[in-house]
Amino acid sequence: MSLSDIKVAIVEDNGMARINLRNHLMEMGFSEIGCFSNGRELKAHARLRRIDLLIMDYHLGQNKNGVEVVQELQELGLLKSSTSIIFITSDRLPMIVGQIVDVHPDALVIKPYTIRSIEKNISACLNFHHYLMPVFKLMDEDEFAHALDKLNYMLERNSRPRMRSQMVKLQARLLIKVKRFKEAASVYNDVLRGSNKIIWAKWGLIQSLYLDGQIKQSEDMLLALTGTQLTSDKAREWLARICIDANQYAQAEDHINAIREGEMSVSAARLKAYIYQAQERNDEAIQLLEKKRESNRGIRERYDELSLDLARCYLQEAEGKKANEREKTLQVAKFLIGSAGRKNLDQKLIIKKDFLYAAAAVMAGNIEKASELLNREGMDDMTDSDVLQMTDAISAWKGVGNDEKASEILALCKMRLSQLDDGNETTVANMQVVKREESIGERRPEAMKLNKTGLEHYIKQDYQKATRDFYQAYLLFPREVAFSLNLLQSLVEAEQGAYKTINTRQFLSELSRRQMAPNNQKRLEDIAKKVEKSPKIFS
Repeated sequence: MSLSDIKVAIVEDNGMARINLRNHLMEMGFSEIGCFSNGRELKAHARLRRIDLLIMDYHLGQNKNGVEVVQELQELGLLKSSTSIIFITSDRLPMIVGQIVDVHPDALVIKPYTIRSIEKNISACLNFHHYLMPVFKLMDEDEFAHALDKLNYMLERNSRPRMRSQMVKLQARLLIKVKRFKEAASVYNDVLRGSNKIIWAKWGLIQSLYLDGQIKQSEDMLLALTGTQLTSDKAREWLARICIDANQYAQAEDHINAIREGEMSVSAARLKAYIYQAQERNDEAIQLLEKKRESNRGIRERYDELSLDLARCYLQEAEGKKANEREKTLQVAKFLIGSAGRKNLDQKLIIKKDFLYAAAAVMAGNIEKASELLNREGMDDMTDSDVLQMTDAISAWKGVGNDEKASEILALCKMRLSQLDDGNETTVANMQVVKREESIGERRPEAMKLNKTGLEHYIKQDYQKATRDFYQAYLLFPREVAFSLNLLQSLVEAEQGAYKTINTRQFLSELSRRQMAPNNQKRLEDIAKKVEKSPKIFS
């Protein structure tokens, strides 16, 4: 492909820098060059035309940064594996560089750059993609197994030794895609044997070990990385996500609290808010998101997203109240929904807001209004919807009695969830998906049945069988306080310090941070006294 056929997109908020870069690319022989100042403009362009080469600035003024834009376009399928991505930034902060590396760009150029360095990086990226285009085309079509076979064949021939390092990196990523985690870990270990300071290989090894079920080993590696400035925050976020997967929200909170609030990314703040919500501490979630929203007032897109996150918190709070006590909470939620994109006429944002308005109408008992909103033009199309929007849609459709539609969106939601790459966003989205699944699925009835049989065994003082059933009920419905307390009490009565994934003392600590009704709180305190009397058993 000649340079004149390559479709280039430049995203740079500085108008002069954008023009200078465009002019130089034209001198190099490129002719199809789109120039944009922010992610919204790029997204509109990407919906209509393919992008072969993307040159992305990190800082985009009062808009989402370049990493957020790339992640969003990748999630929507608007950036393909065959797209070459070059990042440009003047920022050398470890946190920024780490974020950029996470989206796997082909090159990172630090400002101030020379025209020679830009030319060199563009040539290297295009040569690499041209050589591996058969592999990238298969990846574009989600044919990851065939792409891996093709790449392995090319690695064996080794006709381009200088590209070997990049090819090995791609090989490991493809092994993870096709769920061959042990082989991926072996590749990353080989790289680290050459040099144990290659950060991308460390992250890849941790991911491979975790996905292979070697949780303890991946946790040990992450804990080691918390001692280094470059890797500390990301390692803490990852440790928090591992704890969430194990329903260990108190420990997840401890990890995320180790990140200074001022340096916390938006996705980490959102993760922390959902950790609070999982512990029934909605007020703290609201307080955190309000702070983050205010600090991002100058970045309109983030401000809008955080406004909708806050609205979801208030809707959850309203859901937990009696119908006649919801009015004020719903008013706040509707105000926040309205404040998101107040002057923005983007149809996608309007649809996102309408789903939340519909959910609010359901909680207010206004089913007619909710139905009217859900039947508006565009509300049936989930093609470009993110996972959180889909969970809002599930809640709204379920609320108007259309369980079939809610289940249909839930299935699509799970499929979209598997395609997410950002760890924090995936965890937050998964927590919401599980919650919606609980509302329309069979989790709760099955958990209730197991809890009932557990109680029958407990009354007969058959604590082994009681613990087995309470544990299964807890796994199905961890948010139900009664199931958790029953499991804890059964463990204590059986004088059992641990059961499968549960350490009794840690489980007690976990529950002590949750907000609960006075009678449940009293019950927890009584159990805690028994634990304290037997320190040797419950260590």
